[in-house]
Amino acid sequence: MGISVLIGKYDYTLDDKNRLVVPPKFRKLLEQEKGSHFFLAKNVDGCLSLFLPSQWEGHLMKFDEAAKTQKNATAIRAAKRDLFNTAEEALVDEQGRILVPESLKEQAHLRKDVIVAGAGDKAEIWDAQRYERHMAKQAKPAFEKVAKELAF
Repeated sequence: MGISVLIGKYDYTLDDKNRLVVPPKFRKLLEQEKGSHFFLAKNVDGCLSLFLPSQWEGHLMKFDEAAKTQKNATAIRAAKRDLFNTAEEALVDEQGRILVPESLKEQAHLRKDVIVAGAGDKAEIWDAQRYERHMAKQAKPAFEKVAKELAF
């Protein structure tokens, strides 16, 4: 089966019960993995990360490998603990929605209008206004710099 890659940008709305539609392309990848849920976790950039089960396992392995090989193993274990203690399984309902727990919603400052954006090895869920600011001030300038360096 190959590696699943999450791409694209989708505009959605959180409903009054904090439910969010997952893009059909992403749900199809979940079905291909024979999964029933995504993993939802905080992200250091002020959004939420949405992982397919295979991607979540890959991130767990990254933490485990880093803890074995890095000098700062204590910090890595602490970071892993913080991430995994606040993460949630996000079951997909019959309408293709997941529930965003209030604690994660607050962490990412999500309001009604949100962006679900593919980020390769995960998707990101952003408040729409925060996303636009992030793209303009950080992501686009960074892309231009890195693309030139890599001759992309």
